[in-house]
Amino acid sequence: MPRARRIPVYGEYYSRQIIMKEFGKRGQSRLARSRVAVVGLGGLGTVASLYLALAGVGNIRLIDQDTVELPNLHRQILYTLDDLHYPKVEVSANRLVKANSLLKVEPVPENLNAHNAERLLSGVDCVVDGLDNLLTRYVVNRACVKLEVPYVFGAAIGLEGNLSVFAPPETPCLECVLPDISDECVLTCDTRGVLGATPGIVGTMQAMEAIKVLTGIGSALKGKLMICDFSDMYFSVIDIFKRDDCPVCQGTVAVEKLRERLVWLCGRDTANINPEQPLRMSLGQLYESIRRNFKVRLRSHLAVIFDYKGFEISLFHGGRMLIKNVKDEDTALKVYTEVRRKLVESR
Repeated sequence: MPRARRIPVYGEYYSRQIIMKEFGKRGQSRLARSRVAVVGLGGLGTVASLYLALAGVGNIRLIDQDTVELPNLHRQILYTLDDLHYPKVEVSANRLVKANSLLKVEPVPENLNAHNAERLLSGVDCVVDGLDNLLTRYVVNRACVKLEVPYVFGAAIGLEGNLSVFAPPETPCLECVLPDISDECVLTCDTRGVLGATPGIVGTMQAMEAIKVLTGIGSALKGKLMICDFSDMYFSVIDIFKRDDCPVCQGTVAVEKLRERLVWLCGRDTANINPEQPLRMSLGQLYESIRRNFKVRLRSHLAVIFDYKGFEISLFHGGRMLIKNVKDEDTALKVYTEVRRKLVESR
């Protein structure tokens, strides 16, 4: 017979943390009452979210638009071969609850953008950055400044990493330090590559900074930027400063509220398409239409994945669609329109 799963005892589970004089029961209680959003569940986000869950953060909101792919597995530690094609938030939520059933995990399978960022990040005490592009980081930064939520920034590529905690008005914001940088000018995992341990180290340090922010222990990297070169283990911490003319900190930046319909995922032939009008059907209802019209790969609680004309389609609640193996925007939009039409007509 399989062994019954043991329900952890709070004091015993966290005993090695509670015994720390600078942390103690007060620190553990603060973590238990905390709410953290992890945006992006790649190499950084999976590591950071695991350590936050194990530390005892009471509520973790996982935000990611993507599904698990084979090149993810060497660094994105919550996934295995059995999880290929499943939504990352769904797999991650299940893993975290298995690791620590004392916490609550909210899986959010959405494309975070200027239209929904404030809604997705509201009500949390800290945001942890697991992203791989500056465009979305700027969106997160602006939402965090407006909501007055600390933003734990991290970046990892190759054998290099960066780390900081942005918490205006106490500190500069991301765009005080790295303004107006196009993602076309930035190296990606697809072009530079990345050793799996690199985001592992940076993601662990992000979890540490988030824990310090939430509990008040130690001294967080506020007003500082850590620069890491793991080729020779050289770490440098430099002071960073507010820009007097930063439009984000001044509250004068123009926030584009129009829905970003098509977004390319970093370094891959994958397009995310947000519906202009949501499909007002449940995933169960959509599944019946999909099953009649397409070859279904798998069905999960949060998405249905199927094939259409050589493209891998992941359909989420409301009609958001990931289209993989697509080379250009025109083709992506054409495929989206054809699939949506078939689903609507076969209701």
